[in-house]
Amino acid sequence: MITAVRSIGKLINKRDIKVSKTVNGKIFSIVLSKDYNFVGIEIEDFDITRANRYLYREGASKGNTSVPIAEITEVEKTFKKISNWLLEFKRIISSNTQDSEKLINYETYNIDDSFILTDNDVQTITKIGNVLESSKEEILKLLTQKIEEANIPKKIKKFLTIKLDNGNKFLGDYEIFSNFVIYNEKKKAEKSSSLNNVCSVCGKSKEKVSGKIDVYKFYTIDKPGFIAGGFKEKSAWKNYPVCDECKTYLEEGKKFINFKLSFDFYGLKYYLIPKLMMSKNEEYLAEIIDIFSETTETNNIISLKERIKKRITEDENEILKYLSGKDDFISINFLFLQSQQSAERILLLIEDVLPSRIRKIFEVKERVDLLYGENFNFGKIRTFFKKSDDDKRNSDLDKYFLEVVDSVFKGKKLDFSFLTKFFMQPIRKEFIADSYYLPRIKDAMMCTSFFEKLGLINFEEEEVMEKSIFEEIFAKYGKSLNTSAKRGIFLLGVLTQMLLKKQSKVRGSKPFMKKLKSMKMDEKDIKSLLPEIQNKLEEYDAFDKGKGIIAQEASRYLLEAGENWKMSIDEINFYFACGMNLCDEIAKVVYSKGEGSKDE
Repeated sequence: MITAVRSIGKLINKRDIKVSKTVNGKIFSIVLSKDYNFVGIEIEDFDITRANRYLYREGASKGNTSVPIAEITEVEKTFKKISNWLLEFKRIISSNTQDSEKLINYETYNIDDSFILTDNDVQTITKIGNVLESSKEEILKLLTQKIEEANIPKKIKKFLTIKLDNGNKFLGDYEIFSNFVIYNEKKKAEKSSSLNNVCSVCGKSKEKVSGKIDVYKFYTIDKPGFIAGGFKEKSAWKNYPVCDECKTYLEEGKKFINFKLSFDFYGLKYYLIPKLMMSKNEEYLAEIIDIFSETTETNNIISLKERIKKRITEDENEILKYLSGKDDFISINFLFLQSQQSAERILLLIEDVLPSRIRKIFEVKERVDLLYGENFNFGKIRTFFKKSDDDKRNSDLDKYFLEVVDSVFKGKKLDFSFLTKFFMQPIRKEFIADSYYLPRIKDAMMCTSFFEKLGLINFEEEEVMEKSIFEEIFAKYGKSLNTSAKRGIFLLGVLTQMLLKKQSKVRGSKPFMKKLKSMKMDEKDIKSLLPEIQNKLEEYDAFDKGKGIIAQEASRYLLEAGENWKMSIDEINFYFACGMNLCDEIAKVVYSKGEGSKDE
């Protein structure tokens, strides 16, 4: 995957494509006068074209900031980040001014070969630090007041920085501060570097490689357990040595992926990383980059959206349908990341998915759409893999959801008993509340059909059974109804739904629902249910010839099934629920010739 990111960055660099992302935010500036007195707080819109003036780096404003701009969380803590940045600057100056070798003359200090400070620079930094310290309480009070008065919605980010010259200049307008940011980045990389070693990305021997590369923060060298070479930071380059050239390409590649190839995924976010199968097919990668880069006409993206009406996620910018039409000269990596403070944790990495596989997924999706007369997407799956309890604040089933997503893209088998466990949780909840259990059952059936048609579910070998009047419906919904027990349970669900509809019409309630044990029935419960349903229908004078046919077929299948069905409680109740959902389709068969009545 890292190699793919590098390839994207190299192509971005080669084609001189500029990548920037609109940041929906507000800048709160601590304004200092020309003689470095605090004069107030200014508010303005975040303008990405001014990123260099802010000295803004994406992600760098979080944690211990390495730039003089920070996203506001708690006012005092954010202020401290800015103050600490200046204190670090003062500390470096102090340590170097005491070193006679770094003292060029009485007015110039050589902090680094490429970073020289004048005495005037030192005084500027000192004065800014002093005013932040002496006016701290006044600044915090006014900043808090300004934020409250602005009443900015939570979705809009708020940043804190400093402006000089009565608000006419940002720190990035001064070479001294720009150089200090570069100096910090350079020194950070040098903490773990080595000379004349092989870069782990390009595989070439380079004059210098470093392990302090923060392109993807999959590990940290600040904690024991992540460091090679006996827990010594200076040896950490051995974990992930990267040369300067590859570092540049990785940074450019990641920036493009973050800004242009990141997509929402039902409460999660994934990054789509195209990868060349052979380097000579660079034009395939270039086409994707051109469509989404800012150097091409925006009509390219608009045209793409107009052509692609079908999606398998909720993100209107999804381009999987577009990629499904490509040849297998590229593969796709799907990276699901979770940011945790200053690190990043991989939730899921799906590597090397070919366009032909994505094409297959869309073909199956379209067949499921046609079968159920409704659009299928990953949102149907997410319905069952989001929260184990609605009272939970956050989704706690992401792990299982991503396992299913991985299976879809990689063709890995899914255990059907595992799926029905999650299908039945929301179905039972809706059933107990007598609300949307039928649509929820339909969602579960669509998922089952999707998985089966993709070859992800293996049902037991089909039994040899006598032909049924409902054979066409059984065949329509695939191999899931391929045994006597499943068909018997299914038809029993049909009869039960017919009874509930009759009760609702006659009594305005459904007292028979109590007999269904909140959809937690076992084999014994199912077998005892048929005579009870028939008796109730007769009480309502509703056990007509059509229902008699259904009851007869259900009875025959249950007898053929014998004992010990080897199905979990969840599976038994899933097939029962499927019958409830397809009640109307079965009714059309038995009442197609006008036999009996259908007045429920």
